[in-house]
Amino acid sequence: MKSLTKNEQSRETIQRMAEYCFPGRNMTGYTELTEGYFNVAYEVELDKAEHIILKVAPAPSARVMTYERNIMHSEVEAMKAAKAAGLPAPAVLAYDDSRTICGSTYFFMEKLPGQSLNAIKSSLTEREIAEINRQVGFINRKINDIRYPCFGYPGQPEFQGDEWFPVFRKMLEAGVRDAENGHVDVKINIDRLWRVLEHDRPIFEEVTEPRLVHWDCWDGNIFVENGRVTGIIDWERSLWADPLMEVGFRTYSHDTDFLAGYGIGELTANQQRRALWYDVYLMLLASLECEYRQYETMDMYEWSTGVLARQFEKLVEAL
Repeated sequence: MKSLTKNEQSRETIQRMAEYCFPGRNMTGYTELTEGYFNVAYEVELDKAEHIILKVAPAPSARVMTYERNIMHSEVEAMKAAKAAGLPAPAVLAYDDSRTICGSTYFFMEKLPGQSLNAIKSSLTEREIAEINRQVGFINRKINDIRYPCFGYPGQPEFQGDEWFPVFRKMLEAGVRDAENGHVDVKINIDRLWRVLEHDRPIFEEVTEPRLVHWDCWDGNIFVENGRVTGIIDWERSLWADPLMEVGFRTYSHDTDFLAGYGIGELTANQQRRALWYDVYLMLLASLECEYRQYETMDMYEWSTGVLARQFEKLVEAL
């Protein structure tokens, strides 16, 4: 996927990164990994046939959405927390935020065994996919068991707070502001959005414990080998929030196997409504990607604004 935010690097620069982070080791080769949408990533081969992964943040001059600022910091911190909790996250091998080599933050991590579920899903049986989804649900529950002292974006103190509703509203306001700044028609009435959100304030006040939320645990970020989940990647969008923000709880894609693995049955009416709000937030941000990253097609915009309008209308109709 071509994206304006991908900060591609030359062989010489990647070699300098490797030499800086792994003194005495030699880089023998590298390959760009093309599945991601935001950061550029490379598989780097060091001497002794060791393969590791390099991720490079966008250039400081790149235009990004508000929630994407400093998210490489969020990713590294979330991966370290998950690894310390015994969860299948790649180990962070080196992290350099000095911006002295390429002008951007970057880090190296271990390469997980297996392939992404997205890459091999067509070759799996329904039973195999169901078992993997149950494993993901179990792992996701363990991720959400990690507690934090406040809600919000890990890398942006101005989007942190002790109460969930004001933090979530501020996050949503930033997304709307990004849409206005990018002249993106998100196809919903924004004045009505704020009225409905204020009406629903009490359901957000039920959320009192900030939990680690991966928030991007889709098939492309789930690694599998021989029917077992070997790890979860791309923690860059992690935040401290309501676990119902996780992909497995999206109301437009009900996954009973994920829920079974997670250990939850039916959501309460208030939980279901919060999940709808998280659909709205996610699809608002997704609708901006074509503008901010300059994708080759508008497919993402058309799909996300369609879902956004439908899910928001469900919130309105239920009042």
